Amino acid sequence: MELPIVVGVDGSEGSLRALDWAAGEASRSALPLRIVHASLWERYEGVRPTFDTGRPAEQVLAEHLTASAEERARLLHATVRVGAEVVPESAVSALERESGRAAMVVLGSRGRGRIAGMLLGSVSLGLAGRSHCPVVVIPAAGPGVRPEPGRVVVGIGDSGRPTAAARFAFARAAARGGELVAVRAWRCPAPDGVPGRHIPPTG
Repeated sequence: MELPIVVGVDGSEGSLRALDWAAGEASRSALPLRIVHASLWERYEGVRPTFDTGRPAEQVLAEHLTASAEERARLLHATVRVGAEVVPESAVSALERESGRAAMVVLGSRGRGRIAGMLLGSVSLGLAGRSHCPVVVIPAAGPGVRPEPGRVVVGIGDSGRPTAAARFAFARAAARGGELVAVRAWRCPAPDGVPGRHIPPTG
């Protein structure tokens, strides 16, 4: 069974960047793309009378948002199998559940929250420690930022065994036909009273 790439969208610029990246990754990896918008409109609207045929405005907006995102992904990569759904849950809860049957979950670094200057949004931080699959957070575009196509960087530790992060990095580098760079950070303990010094990398 092919696990999809899941991307969370909320209509923000950050989520559109995440959508574009996820669609491109789905195309490179020949995986399906699943677009998810989590909305709690049911909780706030309450139960509507059975004779009321109208739909809550928030529901209409959510459905329009996912339909637009689905169309955008298809236009960017026509060969990618795309599906979209609105789920009546909080974003973190919905994406945590989705992560149990996904190859990866993709998010923008910041959503529509008020604190736009935060490094990571509340959804990104909330999901990172609870996800059952890799979480990819797409940063906001900064001035002069030019990512190197195909280059994947992974942090490594002392285990001596391939970690889930390392396996994921190898797979992504292979799918992109790019370079894999392993980074090991360490601190050299200094004698008492002696300030540490910077040791430049070799090789």
